[in-house]
Amino acid sequence: MSAIIDITTILSSDLKSRLAVSDLSLFIQNMNEKSVVVDFANVKFVTRSFIDEFYNVFLKNTTSSDIKISLVNVSEDIQMVFDAISRTQKKEKKVSEKSSVVKLSNFEQVNSYLNGLLI
Repeated sequence: MSAIIDITTILSSDLKSRLAVSDLSLFIQNMNEKSVVVDFANVKFVTRSFIDEFYNVFLKNTTSSDIKISLVNVSEDIQMVFDAISRTQKKEKKVSEKSSVVKLSNFEQVNSYLNGLLI
């Protein structure tokens, strides 16, 4: 059987910070439950940063945790933020490997080079 927690009783009805996710994580770990249902029914507002951190801590790495987390009563607006976050998490970050080295031997050359970048 899963323990059900109203996220607003632990945090707030306005979920704004990444640090709040850490508080929630500690609370859930201290419950000593194998399965936890997080109820979003009374949540009025969430930030993208809160949902991003929540996603990374609870939903993205589900295999690394012994606790199964599920969500209920997620409003359509909040679900849209979760969906947007999940789409960005799956993309590989492209790193450009193109670079060049500019060798300059004095301050005047550095100044000239940097001024050229402003144009």
